[in-house]
Amino acid sequence: MDADEPAPPFTFRALDLQQRTRQGLPAWSLKSPEARYDLRSSVARALKPEGIIFEKGQPLYTLAATTGTVINDGAVILLEGEIRLQRQGKDPILLTADRALWIPQESLMRFEVRPSVRNLQTQLSAETATLQIDKDRLNLRGAPTLKRWSRPIALNAKTSDQTPEIHGTFQEVEWQPSQGDLKAQGPVTFTRRPPGRAPHLPPQLLKGSRLEGNTVRQDYALIGPVDFTDPVERSWFRGGDVLVNTKTSQLNSKPAFQGQKADLQVQGEEFQLDGKGTTATIARNCQLQQKGDQLNAQRCQWNWKTQAISADGQVVYRRTANGQLTRAERMEGRLGPDGEVKATSPGGRVFSQLRVPRQAATPKPVRTPSKPNPIVF
Repeated sequence: MDADEPAPPFTFRALDLQQRTRQGLPAWSLKSPEARYDLRSSVARALKPEGIIFEKGQPLYTLAATTGTVINDGAVILLEGEIRLQRQGKDPILLTADRALWIPQESLMRFEVRPSVRNLQTQLSAETATLQIDKDRLNLRGAPTLKRWSRPIALNAKTSDQTPEIHGTFQEVEWQPSQGDLKAQGPVTFTRRPPGRAPHLPPQLLKGSRLEGNTVRQDYALIGPVDFTDPVERSWFRGGDVLVNTKTSQLNSKPAFQGQKADLQVQGEEFQLDGKGTTATIARNCQLQQKGDQLNAQRCQWNWKTQAISADGQVVYRRTANGQLTRAERMEGRLGPDGEVKATSPGGRVFSQLRVPRQAATPKPVRTPSKPNPIVF
């Protein structure tokens, strides 16, 4: 062999790299059933590498890829092909990509080419994803998108044939998988297709300036201005910050807002929504209006399935029929031309007046009746 001719790389039956912390605990390991090693460049190319990343001596992530390139005995590791990095524990997550750069000394992994991270119901995708392992921080940049399904999907199952209930877009996402803290820079846009809605019908649309929350507690804050529309149910909402808990289906918003659902127009402050109980509460400055009828109160509740309402505190109810005006401390019933409202005033009285129509004129000469006085109860 010529002295200047490069030596052929060594082929090993197996590759087994391990690194420990200063305390002697395992930090990470990487194994391969076959590897080729170049002595001059200190580069090893491994087939089907598998690895483990430890935290305080305990397995934190398991790793697998199609091929791996190990530089300087593990200073830098390039993974390619079908890459899977799975976090262990009661709330597992799975990161996938077609290429990843791993720098063990910096506890850093950068995923490129179709990176995504998902748990049983949610998936985040972007152009690049950077995982700072020791700080438990994942950054997604380059048009991050979110998909959320109404039912859990196993991590080893394909999601391409599963239609998500919610689809979201952001500018940048920062997430801590173990603690659950999530921050998404906006503008934020969500589309939601409620279960049972036909594919040809338009979805619900929700917009905000940014999103903050926690995926473990499942509570989120959509920072305003918030804009929601649902063309199918003819409803919309305009307001400030909105707090949502997806586990309990609770929604709260303290700033002033305006909204509409079908023929009912609503406005007020401190809006609360019980998604499971189908009840909405307006805790301050409530105003409901439907087909000309209007109710004002300090506080009111509305059930959008039964259309029942209840109002408390300086209630004023104006009804189109007969120009009816009623004042009370509490009212219950339904709004609209055919609705019935029962007014009560504990310890006080109910004031109501209405306009009585004039009697039709008769051909007989009779004295013209004077204008009737309002009837007061």
